[in-house]
Amino acid sequence: MLLKVLLILGVIAAVYFFFMKKGTPLTKERRNNKTKKDEESTMVECETCSTYIITDEAIISSGKFYCSTECRDKA
Repeated sequence: MLLKVLLILGVIAAVYFFFMKKGTPLTKERRNNKTKKDEESTMVECETCSTYIITDEAIISSGKFYCSTECRDKA
């Protein structure tokens, strides 16, 4: 009887660890993707009004960053 209980617990533990190890690389990959996105988005200063904006949202014209089309047209 004790052998059956230990065998069942062993099978449950093996299944548990098998699925837990499968899930951990995905969560590590998701964490790495978040940190990469944070590192890629940097702040730059608008050439006209000196407002800081994220490079993803900035308007680039002639190698300069602008916060809006109005600021770009003023320059």
